[in-house]
Amino acid sequence: MPIYLNNLKNNLLFEFNQNFQINGLEDFRKSLEKNYFSEITFRQYSSHNESVNLVVEMDCNLSLVEVLYHFNKGNWGNFKSGQSTLINEVRTLGKLNDFAVDIEEFSINLKDTSIIIKKNYNQSIPEQFENIFASIGSHYVHFTRGLTEIPYEIYISVFEETAGKYSSLAHEFDEAKNDTENGFLKFWGMYYDSEEDGVIYDLENLCIVSGELYLLNL
Repeated sequence: MPIYLNNLKNNLLFEFNQNFQINGLEDFRKSLEKNYFSEITFRQYSSHNESVNLVVEMDCNLSLVEVLYHFNKGNWGNFKSGQSTLINEVRTLGKLNDFAVDIEEFSINLKDTSIIIKKNYNQSIPEQFENIFASIGSHYVHFTRGLTEIPYEIYISVFEETAGKYSSLAHEFDEAKNDTENGFLKFWGMYYDSEEDGVIYDLENLCIVSGELYLLNL
């Protein structure tokens, strides 16, 4: 069954709000650029109930396997310190402002793929960023089909819906939506050059399933 890219893309749009002045945002950007070997752009942000949700885009001139190498060494993102730069800097932003600051979406553009991470609970991306990349590393052989093809886009997280009804995997996708802490590590959307449509990668069963993809919104 086809998986429509527009269904994913449309869920990534947020209203830009210029009424909020975020203290420390430039220092936040510089710190991420230094520690993730990247250029950082804040494409837009939305504000709701005295909070701000950032949409962050990272351009990193490394391949995914190179990022994983530096990640495992503890260099990319400064994970060797025991806590990532991302979560520390987001916490600092919160202390510098009178409103909560969170990340709604984090896009990472590498030389061979793009990874789009969508928030699934408050502070989920900063808190789970290290776990996400650890899982990308441990599943790399499987979702690259035995190192033969890397997807050009990876969406984290997704669930499946078929013709308005949940498929035979309904109970598993419901669990993924309800288990917010581990929801990032259930199902990912994958787009390959060899596939006309996208596919779902099932992390638990180390396999690819077909279906219609939607971002996991909670």
